[in-house]
Amino acid sequence: MSSRPPYRHRNDRRLCNRECCRVRAFRHAAIAVLFAAGCVQAREIGMGVVLTETGNVQVSVWGHGRIVPEAIELYRSTSRLDVVPPDTVELPVTVLRFHPDTGRISLVDSMPAHNVTYFYRALVKLDTGQVFWSEVDSVSMPDRDIGDITGSSLLVDKLHYFLEVRDGGRMRKRFPIALGPKPRERKLHFDRASTPEGVYEISDERPQASFYKAFDIDYPNGVDRARYAIAGETGMIRRSGGGYPSIGSGIQIHGQGIGGNWTFGCIALRNEDIDELFEHQRVGTGMPVIIVGSELSRKDIRSIRDYRTEDELRAVQLKLKRLGHYRKDADGIMGTGTRLALGRFQHANRIPVTCDFDARTTELLAETE
Repeated sequence: MSSRPPYRHRNDRRLCNRECCRVRAFRHAAIAVLFAAGCVQAREIGMGVVLTETGNVQVSVWGHGRIVPEAIELYRSTSRLDVVPPDTVELPVTVLRFHPDTGRISLVDSMPAHNVTYFYRALVKLDTGQVFWSEVDSVSMPDRDIGDITGSSLLVDKLHYFLEVRDGGRMRKRFPIALGPKPRERKLHFDRASTPEGVYEISDERPQASFYKAFDIDYPNGVDRARYAIAGETGMIRRSGGGYPSIGSGIQIHGQGIGGNWTFGCIALRNEDIDELFEHQRVGTGMPVIIVGSELSRKDIRSIRDYRTEDELRAVQLKLKRLGHYRKDADGIMGTGTRLALGRFQHANRIPVTCDFDARTTELLAETE
C-alpha cells in the first residue's frame, strides 16, 4: 500500500445549500460576465458561481472602475482556498484558464464532480500588468446515481480531480479525489508522490485495507516497464544510494478522505464514495481504469486505443528501424521491442516518453519520412 495518513483540512466535509446558490445566481444575473463588452468599470473584482440546469458551474466576474482583462484563472477546490495564491500542490486544486478575445467571455466549469461542495476563486490579469483576486464563493453539487452500467470503466482525471464511472462513452457519475504531493507528474518509478497515467485495470479488491477499502491497480504494466527501461537507457533516472530507484508498485483507489494531496501516489476518495463503488455489482476486478493528466490527455488515450493492423505496425517498425530505434525484425506485433523503439523515437524528438502511440507521437511518425 503506497499511502500515508491523510492531511486533515478543517473544511474536509460536504456542505449542502442549493437554494443559496440559486439566490446568488439571481442576484448576480444583471451584472454577470460584464467583460463581454471588452472592458468594465472596476476598482475591485467580484465573482459569483451558480449551478446550471445542465450540471455545469457558471462563473460571473464583475467590478467597478475601468479594466481590460488579458487573462482569467479560475481556481476550484474541495478545500476553502482561504490563502492567495492557492496551494495547488498541497491541496486538490483545479486551475481553469480563460484568455479573453474581442468577443464574449464565457467562464464555465464543465467538469465538476457530484455530491460535493466546491470553492472558487478568480485571478484576473489586466493589460496594465495589475493582478486582482476575487473573494471565495462556493456551490454545492447535487448527487446522482450510477445506475445500471454494462460496458463500464473508470476514468481518473488528475487535472480536474475526479474519478468518473463510465458506461461505454457516457459519464454516469463523478467522485471527487485527492492525489499525492506531486499531483501533476506522471509516475516513472518509486517516489511516494506521483500517480501513473495510462490504461490499467482493477487487479484486486480489498474490502479491508490500510486506508478503509481499496481497489488495486495493475501498475506497473508493460508500458510502465518500457518507460522505466528507456529512462535508465537515456539517463532520465537519477541514481540514489548507489543504484536506481525501483519502478514501484502498490497503486490503489482507496478511501480516507480528500482534504489534501496526502497519498503516496494512490487515488483517494471519501469513505462513503468508496463504499458506493464497492456496493455496485459492476465495479470490481478486471474493470478498465483510464488515468489522464498532464502527460496523457483523453485525446492521447483515444489514439493509444485505436486498432492498428499487423501491416500498419510492421510499417511503423520498419520506419523506426531506418531511424535506428527498432532493433529487431519487423513482425507487426505491439510488443516490448516496439514500445522501446517508440520510447527512443520520442526521446530523440524531445517529446514525452510514453512508449505508446499517443497523439503527438502518431502525428510525428506520420510526418517522418
